[in-house]
Amino acid sequence: MPTKLTPEKAAEKVMVVAREDIFSGGAWHGVKSENIEKYVRIINKKHKFMARGDVEDDTSWQQIIPYMFYEFGGKYFLMQRNAGHTDKRLASNFSLGIGGHINRRDIKSGNIASWAKREFEEEADYKGRMKTTFVGLLNDDTNDVGRVHLGLVIKIEGASDQINVRDEHQSGTMVSFEQLGRSYKQMETWSQIIYDYLNTAGPTVMKNTTKHQNVSNVTGILPDWVIAQYIEEGLIKIDPLVSSWKDNIDQVSMDFHLGRNLKLFKSGGYRFVDTRKGLPVDAMEEIKLNSGDPFILEPGAFAIASTEEVLKLPKDILGRLEGKSSLARLGILVHSTAARFDPGWNGAPVLELGNLGPKPAILYCGMPICAFTFEKLSAPVKMGYEGSRSDRYSGSRDAVVSKIHEATRNGKKR
Repeated sequence: MPTKLTPEKAAEKVMVVAREDIFSGGAWHGVKSENIEKYVRIINKKHKFMARGDVEDDTSWQQIIPYMFYEFGGKYFLMQRNAGHTDKRLASNFSLGIGGHINRRDIKSGNIASWAKREFEEEADYKGRMKTTFVGLLNDDTNDVGRVHLGLVIKIEGASDQINVRDEHQSGTMVSFEQLGRSYKQMETWSQIIYDYLNTAGPTVMKNTTKHQNVSNVTGILPDWVIAQYIEEGLIKIDPLVSSWKDNIDQVSMDFHLGRNLKLFKSGGYRFVDTRKGLPVDAMEEIKLNSGDPFILEPGAFAIASTEEVLKLPKDILGRLEGKSSLARLGILVHSTAARFDPGWNGAPVLELGNLGPKPAILYCGMPICAFTFEKLSAPVKMGYEGSRSDRYSGSRDAVVSKIHEATRNGKKR
C-alpha cells in the first residue's frame, strides 16, 4: 500500500542514493561499522535530491537518514511516538533514535556530524555540550520502511539528562540500558537494531554503559556516570539528595555544600592546646546558620563546619574531599589535612576552613564548598570505619571538635 504523505511532505526534496550504488558489493543487515569511509564517499559523490513522494515507496532509492541516539551517564533517551504520528507505520512505537531527512540546506558544510547536529537541534530540546561519534551505517530490508532508508548512526554524548522532544507527536525519558531491553519488543525496528549492536559491540562503543562496562568491575577513581549510578543504586548514600543532584556531578567529582553548623575558635582564654587533654570546653564558639545566611571568615581565622549532606560509604569505596579551585584562589582553605573518608564512613563530612587571604571572606550557608571524589578499591575492607579503632566521628551530623585526647574507648585505641 502506498505511503500517504501530506502534499508538503510529498514535495519535500530529500537526499537519496541509488540502491545499486550503496550496495554494489552486496547488502547487509544491521549496523555496518567497518570501512564506513567508503560508503561516506559514495554518499557524498552519488547523492541526489528528489521529491519524497517519488521515492517513499521506491526501493531503488535509499533515503539518507542521520539517526542519532543520546547518552548521558550510562542512560539513554528513549522516546515513544504517539498514536497520531504522521507515519502510521511508526505510530506508538518506542524509538531510541532521533532521525530525519537531509535537505539541500543541510549540506553546506558537507560534514555528517554537522548534518546530525542540525537535525538533532531541530528534533530535540537540549541545551548543553555534546560530542558526536559516527558509529556506522544501518540497513534493514525486513520491512517497508527499512527498505527505502539508510541510516547514518551517530552517538551523541551529552552533559546532562535535561532533554525533551520538540515534536508534539513524541514523548521521551532517560532510561538505563536494562530498561531499554525491557522496551525492546515495542521498539521500532531501527531502534532494536541499535540496541542489538550496542549489546554486542563491546566497550569501544559502550564505554559509558553499564552493560559492557559493569560497574562492579570498575576500580580506581570513579567517573561521572559511575558516581551517578552508585548513588541511584544506593551504594553511595547522600542525604538529603535534591531533585537536581546530577547537576552537582562533574567529570570525576560531586559538589557538597556548606552546612548550617560551624564552630569558630574564640580569641584568648587559653595559651595553648594540649593534644593529650584536648580542647577546653569553651574553646570554640558554635554558630547556627539558615540557608543563604552569610558567614564572615576573618584573615587567619580557623573554623570547622559540616556539609549539608550526610555521606555513607560502602566498604569498597573511599571518599576524598577536595577544595574548590575558585575558593582556593581567594586564599580559602576547605581542609587542612583530613581529606580522606575511609570505606564505611557514615556522617556529615567536616570541613576545616581557613582564610589565608589578606581580607575577610564572606561564605554563605548552602553554597558549593567542596567536591568529593570517590575511589573504588580492588576489594572491600574487612573493617569499615564505623566501629573501628579509628572511629571518633561516625554518625555525626554537625561539626564535631577534635577528639585527639581520647586514647581509648571500649578497650580500643582511638
